[in-house]
Amino acid sequence: MINIGIIGMGGIARLLHIPQMQSSGKFKIRAAADIRPDDGSAANMGIENYYTNYKKLLADPEIDAVLISTTHDLHREHCCAAFEAGKHVIVEKPIARNLEESSRILEAADKAGTAFMVGFCERFDPGHVYIKNVLSSGKIGRLLSARIDHYQNFNPAPDSWWRSTETVGGGAVIGSGVHRLDLLRWYFGEPIRVYAEGIGMPERLEAEACVHAVIAFDSGVVADFSINWAAFSYLYYEGLSVSGTAGMLVKQDGMLKLGLGSVEGGILKDVKAPECPSMYEHFAHCIETGETPLTNGKEGHETLRLVRAIYKSLKSGEVVNPKDVKF
Repeated sequence: MINIGIIGMGGIARLLHIPQMQSSGKFKIRAAADIRPDDGSAANMGIENYYTNYKKLLADPEIDAVLISTTHDLHREHCCAAFEAGKHVIVEKPIARNLEESSRILEAADKAGTAFMVGFCERFDPGHVYIKNVLSSGKIGRLLSARIDHYQNFNPAPDSWWRSTETVGGGAVIGSGVHRLDLLRWYFGEPIRVYAEGIGMPERLEAEACVHAVIAFDSGVVADFSINWAAFSYLYYEGLSVSGTAGMLVKQDGMLKLGLGSVEGGILKDVKAPECPSMYEHFAHCIETGETPLTNGKEGHETLRLVRAIYKSLKSGEVVNPKDVKF
C-alpha cells in the first residue's frame, strides 16, 4: 500500500481524485492539507491527519506520494517542495500556468528522480484508449482530420479563483480545454501551426470564455478544437471525431462508434471499449516499477506549450508555431 498525502482539498480532490485513489486499492490516504480548516470532509473520508500548513504534511516520512490539487498559481511552489521532500508527485492539470513555471517543476522532478505524473485523466478513459489503439493499428487508414469539443455552462461564483486570469493562467483553454488538447497531442503528435479566435464574457471571467482553434500536426492531421464555457443550459458535454482514408471514429459522452470502409460502406456502429487501468492504478504501477508515467511532466509541459500557443494566437491574431513559444 502506498501512503499518499493530498495538498488541496477542493471539489476536484473530493469528487475525482479521492474516489479514484480508494477504488484503485493501491493507496492509503495518510494526510491532507489545505489553508482552510477541515469542514468534516476529510474526517468523513477516513483521513486522520489534516494540516493547514502543507509543509507539515511533506515533513511526514511515512508519506510516499503527494497529490497537488491546489490553484494553478501554486503548482510550482507545491510541486517543487514535494520533490525536495523526496515524494512521488501527481499534479492536477495543467502542470503550471506558463512554461517558465513548468520548467522549474521539471528541473525539481529530474533532481528528485521520483515518479511525476500530470493528472490528464482523459488518457485513461476506456473509450479514449480504444480510439488510441484503433488509430495506432491503422484500421481507419491515413489520418486526415479531427474535431474535439468541450461545452459547459461554467459560471463561477463572484469570489471564485476561477475568475482570475492571474490565478488560473488564462480562462477556458487552460481550465478545461487543456484536457482535450492533451488528447490531440497523444493521438496525432506535435502541433506545428495554430490559429485561434476567442470571445470573452467579463461578467463570468477575466479571460476567454469561448475559443475555436485550427491546429495542424506534424503527422499531417488537421484538427478543429472548440472550448465553450458559456454553453447555455449545458452542464457538461464533450465530443470527438477522427476521420481517416478508410474509416471514422466518433465519441460523444457515453457513445462510441466506429465506421470502416470495408464493413457495410463505413456505416457508424456502436462499439464497446474494453476496461483499462485507471489513472491511479497507472500511477501506482509507475511508483512500484520505476516506469515513466504516460502523462509525465514532459508531456504536461508540451501540452501547456500548445495552450500558450493558442493564447499567443489569440493575442496576435496570427498563425503561431508552438515551437516558437517560450513562455
